[in-house]
Amino acid sequence: MNSKKILLSAMIVSTVTGAHASPYGYFDARSVAMGNVSVATGNIATAGFSNPAMLIINENKDAFGLLIPALGVQLIDNGGLIDKADQLRILSDQFAATPTLAIYDEMALLVQSMDNTSLDINGSANLALAYAGDEWAFAGTVRGYVSAGGGIFDVNVQPYTGVTTPEPTASFQAVGLLVTEAGFSVATQFNLLGMDLAVGVTPKNVTVETTITNVISVSALDTNDPIANSTEEELGSFSTLDAGVALKVSDSITLGLVAKNLMTESFTSSVLNPEGNLYTFDFDTHLRAGGAYHNSFMTLAVDMDLSEIKPLSFEDPSKMLALGLELNAFDFMQLRAGYQTNMASGATDPDLFSAGIGLWLGFHLDVAAVVGSDSSVGAMVQLGFRF
Repeated sequence: MNSKKILLSAMIVSTVTGAHASPYGYFDARSVAMGNVSVATGNIATAGFSNPAMLIINENKDAFGLLIPALGVQLIDNGGLIDKADQLRILSDQFAATPTLAIYDEMALLVQSMDNTSLDINGSANLALAYAGDEWAFAGTVRGYVSAGGGIFDVNVQPYTGVTTPEPTASFQAVGLLVTEAGFSVATQFNLLGMDLAVGVTPKNVTVETTITNVISVSALDTNDPIANSTEEELGSFSTLDAGVALKVSDSITLGLVAKNLMTESFTSSVLNPEGNLYTFDFDTHLRAGGAYHNSFMTLAVDMDLSEIKPLSFEDPSKMLALGLELNAFDFMQLRAGYQTNMASGATDPDLFSAGIGLWLGFHLDVAAVVGSDSSVGAMVQLGFRF
């Protein structure tokens, strides 16, 4: 990833001031490295974010967990929008100086290839403190995350009739949500036909802010500062509830189900979208199921969304299938790999591949990286204690 794309991510994440919960989310470096599986694999320090039931039947039977903190960012450049916008701006300057048919045709092909391209940027910071006893487990969590998207629309290419022909162009707009969540998780477990069944809930308060840029011509887009001339709004806050269950079928097999935002909420901005309607941001209920096989040497896991998440702005809807693997090397190091794909109807997001490592250095250090086609990249790092 070049320096311009790093700066683009940083500008969007740092300029939006608030936090958002439309996507399922990235909670910790371990799950990110394993393809973002978490429903049946959450440890005590991270279960409050992913599936609160896993607080009490976590894989290592830890009694105490501290996450200080988990930090991550991901950029999905669907269709190569960044590079194409930079190339179009150069051609636009050339056409203004020397309006030739050759330059016009090159611009026309480039603009047409940008139709429906988009950027999707997510950043998060998570803190947690958890305790698990024999019958009850508790966790306090604080999460802040940014979900930002920008896209191309209204492509306009006219037949070339001479030097007075308007240059090919399209429109660009970026939308960002900053969401902060503060929650307190409670979990307990029962015996069901000889199996451990855990139930957990996380009541939480959610605060939402938004930043929306003005509509501009893509030929005028500066990818070093894509959110110039924007409107910032505090949309409000609401209280909701996450709930999860986890069934320990055997010492090695765990099944899980989690529902996020059981009490839904919707916010409306004062800014118009390209269709001429006010932007509306829905915090709908989101269901995800997962399963995991775990022994002393490895963990295999799979998660799948049971509900489709509507896009924030121009990006694709989301319905993810995630696969993850972890290998345990002498207990002080874990090697991880994962894969995830978007199964939503009509989605063109690239498949994502991930890898990471966990180290015990007197504390837990976990690092993850994500890559995909079309310059899609991501990374997450965290520090913590569990025992």
